[in-house]
Amino acid sequence: MSYVTMAQQGLAAVDAANWEEALNKLSFALKESLSPVWLIARSKALAGLGRPQEALDDADLAWHMAIERNKRELMATAQYRRGVAFFQLKQYANADYCFMHCMRIIKGGPAVPKEDPGLELVDEKGFWTVTAAEALAAARYDDIGKKDSTLQGENPLAAAAANRPHFREWRMASNMRIQALSAMEKLPTDDDARKLTTTMVPEKKGLADHQSSKVGVEAAKVEVAKAQTAKTAEVNKAEVKAETPAVPKDTPLRLQDFQSNTQMSVSIFSKGVNKEKLQVQFLESSVRLDPLVYPNGDEKEFELDLWGEIIPAKSQYTVTPNKVELSLAKKTPGKWATLKGDGSAKRAPVSSPQVVETTSEKAPVVVPAAAPAAAPAPAATPAYPTSSRSGPKNWDQFGADENSDDEKDVNLFFKKLYKGATPEQQRAMMKSFTESNGTSLSTNWDDVKGKKVETVPPEGVEAKKW
Repeated sequence: MSYVTMAQQGLAAVDAANWEEALNKLSFALKESLSPVWLIARSKALAGLGRPQEALDDADLAWHMAIERNKRELMATAQYRRGVAFFQLKQYANADYCFMHCMRIIKGGPAVPKEDPGLELVDEKGFWTVTAAEALAAARYDDIGKKDSTLQGENPLAAAAANRPHFREWRMASNMRIQALSAMEKLPTDDDARKLTTTMVPEKKGLADHQSSKVGVEAAKVEVAKAQTAKTAEVNKAEVKAETPAVPKDTPLRLQDFQSNTQMSVSIFSKGVNKEKLQVQFLESSVRLDPLVYPNGDEKEFELDLWGEIIPAKSQYTVTPNKVELSLAKKTPGKWATLKGDGSAKRAPVSSPQVVETTSEKAPVVVPAAAPAAAPAPAATPAYPTSSRSGPKNWDQFGADENSDDEKDVNLFFKKLYKGATPEQQRAMMKSFTESNGTSLSTNWDDVKGKKVETVPPEGVEAKKW
């Protein structure tokens, strides 16, 4: 197996929080290439294993490798990992200092400024003077942290930073700053943890040979019993919380659908639904599911109003770890214009008329049925009302003029008519066309909403049930 493949597996193990596997595979890959990405990942794995000093060594080396490769985002991430390691070592001043530099680089500042801005925040005795309240205020009022786009527009640097993939890391570092400073303020004023003892540019060392913590199990148990306290567990939990931004409470469930003439398939993306607890109720015009898991973690009822009507007895659902899949049997075959309805009168699926005439808003639109083979031709050809720009159509001569755009593609004409209509007119067209079995089409909702539109074929044409 190549070292690149081994590194990819190590990165996947970090994402899955399999720290031992990640440590072993990334250590193998790093012997071949000092990738800053792999060093940062191994630093995170070591932090997860409760080995902060070794995590700091990897983060320091990752910073130098990122500088050599001119990777600004990785410089910022390396400073963030340094801050996490110092936090676990309870060196809170050093931790805040590294988080501050992480945020500064993401915001667009130079990776190595001529003068270290952090030195202005140290008193004559070397104690860090920043407070948690100041860090909170900085995060709240800094342009990069504001959601107001007009303010970001006044600061192009902040606006550009907010659009970068690593802007999320800026918020994580901001949250960790507040936690580090809050912990520091609980210490005595002369505590060593309040002193700044690190530098913006860490000392460059070679790659450390970090062995798996499974080596020397008994010795490791003794070390863990002394070093890993309840506070360390709280720190790890705080970091995970900081790395997972809160999802807004009103974030809706994501839906995905596709359909045939007889079925509407819907995927409702809801992670972790309890299939034993879930109750699904199929109604003619909606589906109720209780409970579903929303993106913010809340469990509550979800109701899906449908555009068309379904057959509840023939509809089904399945539950998977990441979604609930609905298979809805359409009551009337045909295509739905959309999945969701608005709660108003239900519409019938759209079918394609063969030959349709349009008229004014109140007059019906007629679709002639096929006349019997022996039927005599009418003495006079009626001119039906029409909205075509070329005037009334002689439907008995339909297809005779090959150069007429309106007669070459009737379906296209009526698609344009339907698309240009208002929602109320579209509702009237659907109701009248469906209930009249394709013999009438009205755009006046007030005229058709309170009655069933009867089948009225043209004179000399017989209506048949198919």
